[in-house]
Amino acid sequence: MSTTYPDADSLRIPPKPRMARAQPVSAMPLQLAASAVSAFGLAWLLSHLIIG
Repeated sequence: MSTTYPDADSLRIPPKPRMARAQPVSAMPLQLAASAVSAFGLAWLLSHLIIG
């Protein structure tokens, strides 16, 4: 080990907080609705490109 890190415990990276708790609960329905709209739009576009 170098003199910067005297022991192996100083190399441990502390855990990060969960991302689900970082977002407010009220943002989840809006994110779900935007995801559904974009998935429907992509499916519609791909079906028109494939079917013709």
